[in-house]
Amino acid sequence: MNVELSFEQRARLELIALHAGKPAAEMLVEAVQFLFDQDAQLCAPAIPVEAQTFLPEPELEARIARILRH
Repeated sequence: MNVELSFEQRARLELIALHAGKPAAEMLVEAVQFLFDQDAQLCAPAIPVEAQTFLPEPELEARIARILRH
């Protein structure tokens, strides 16, 4: 696969690779792998949670009133 980068993008990639002590091509492969990993995490099924019960409004208001009095 060929990837076309602008002059500025290529220069920035080369600078990052130089600081990392790695070839620019390796940096691109690592960046792509990072994106794949992030995508996998975002697309992973959600962890099921138990249904939550909510307090009836009068009981909630009574509890808030008690908290504010103390």
